[in-house]
Amino acid sequence: MPDLHAVHGRIVDLRRHVNVHLSRRLPFVPSERYELWLHLKSGGERQFTIQTRTMPARRGHEVSLIVTGTQPPHVLGLANWSILDGANYIRTDPPPLVRPRDALIVPGLLMALTAEWHEAGALLSIPVIVAYLLGAMLLRARARDRRAAQVDIEIDREASRTGGPPQQCLH
Repeated sequence: MPDLHAVHGRIVDLRRHVNVHLSRRLPFVPSERYELWLHLKSGGERQFTIQTRTMPARRGHEVSLIVTGTQPPHVLGLANWSILDGANYIRTDPPPLVRPRDALIVPGLLMALTAEWHEAGALLSIPVIVAYLLGAMLLRARARDRRAAQVDIEIDREASRTGGPPQQCLH
């Protein structure tokens, strides 16, 4: 997992965008996204996009964003020092435990087992597919919980650096 770091600044601009889906199927990411511009203490400005339904900040608020070290950075948490609120986006908008690639793996397992062991493979494929899905979901849930704990730790570190309250006060 990439390292996490905090970006601290004042929100200069904040815009909410809502995607309208014409089909009844919901997407894997939230339909809402926020685009915000932060005026950094170093004097520059940076733009961030957050796929979420929760935004505990407005224009003019002093915030710290917890982001990944990847390019572009992915925002995982927000601490609002102006109103003492925040959000751990791993918890508020958790990624799904079943992924689109599972829709490809499950039929692949079924075909491979059936081709190798014929009728026995077809019968064996049901418990194998159930075990795969349960195992994948369990591993993804554990990884998600670990990542949420890392975001909480980074928010606490940022609170100690900025003199803000500990994360327990933020949610």
